[in-house]
Amino acid sequence: MISVLMFYGTFIACIALAFRKSAVFIFVLYQGVYFFNPATKWWGKSIPDLSYSFYIVLSLILIVMMNFSKIIENNPLKVPQLRWLYIVVLLYVIASVYAVLPVPHSIAVEAFVTLAVIVSLGYILCDTEKKLDYLIYGYLYGAFYLSFYVFQFGRNSGSRVEGVGMVDAPDSNGVSAALAPAVVLCLYYFWVNSNVKIKALFAITGVFVANALILINSRGAFLGVSVGLSVFIWSMYFSSFQRKNQKLTVIAIVILGLAGSTVIIDDGFIKRMQTLMVETEVDEEKESGATRTAYWVAAIEMSKDYPFGAGRAGFNYYAPVYIPENINTGNSKHRSVHSTWFETLSEIGYPGIIAFMMMLWGAYKTTQAAKKKLKGVGNVDAYFKILAIQCALITFIVTMTFLNRLRAEVLYWIILYTACVYNVYILKPQETKNANPE
Repeated sequence: MISVLMFYGTFIACIALAFRKSAVFIFVLYQGVYFFNPATKWWGKSIPDLSYSFYIVLSLILIVMMNFSKIIENNPLKVPQLRWLYIVVLLYVIASVYAVLPVPHSIAVEAFVTLAVIVSLGYILCDTEKKLDYLIYGYLYGAFYLSFYVFQFGRNSGSRVEGVGMVDAPDSNGVSAALAPAVVLCLYYFWVNSNVKIKALFAITGVFVANALILINSRGAFLGVSVGLSVFIWSMYFSSFQRKNQKLTVIAIVILGLAGSTVIIDDGFIKRMQTLMVETEVDEEKESGATRTAYWVAAIEMSKDYPFGAGRAGFNYYAPVYIPENINTGNSKHRSVHSTWFETLSEIGYPGIIAFMMMLWGAYKTTQAAKKKLKGVGNVDAYFKILAIQCALITFIVTMTFLNRLRAEVLYWIILYTACVYNVYILKPQETKNANPE
């Protein structure tokens, strides 16, 4: 019942806020529905069986078309990372000509093109700092809901949680990748807000997300969060750009975080994370976490024969040819490559992996330019907001290194946030005073 009320409440609130404040709340609604994903939830039968995302995207398109001047004013082609995103998508479309599995590839193309359109619409509608906050709040709200659902659901598959995912991430690892970047963003908003009630909301969200990641037991997400949080906390402490008592705050946050982790971390999580140290060499007798390195080598060998890739699931199809016979891959040789980098290489080849890396490089360069500007005008809060977005992206990048997430929604939402940063602070010069983002 709580989930149904939250679902309807999200619709009502976002539509009301779209009329009252900004049309960007329709994108926020899209983010919420993505995480709710009623089709896979036990409560889904309690609501009408509709394609909610389709109608939300259609509404976004109509809103943008009705405000055509915004397309000219907020032209996505002005942003490097979005230009490279379009090239990645274009290469994926071109791969339709030679994809080894035409039907799965055509489905993936449709989803990828739709995702690029959605990101573009979000960028066109987001042209102020406050609207950027709304977009991030939408992501954190969705992450909170899914984490709450995982908490209710509990582990149902050994030491893991299965069957709670989203449309593009039905398995537990995909869910953990989608949730992982929320941890560092929650920490940022908890830190900068002076309102105790707002702080409590972000603290609760962060705790639920961390608890969900522990219940899911994804080693990749654990590494991603560890790296992303470490970079953010290190930068907060050692940066020459400081708020009042910032170093003491960092120490307090670290102590509080370590104390809290002792409460939510269990033996199952500890045992699984210990395998990170144990599974460093490929075991020919059984499949293990280290076996994926053999898949990565196989993907490189495959790229020599298919330099432009083999389309969606191309590696899965050709894996038996390139994975050595002595490698135990479980019940089947047709395995996923288990890395976004090699997924990209095997599906759209060398041009694809170059364009994908350039998209990430563009996100880094544009956010660095915005940070430099904000540091010059003394806007500490906005500076560290951008750092938090960068660390959220780092978190996802580390996590996706061990998962196939080339077409992940959340990855491109974070790319969208970096594009909005560039639009708000570089392309649209405005007063950048240090304001509390409550």
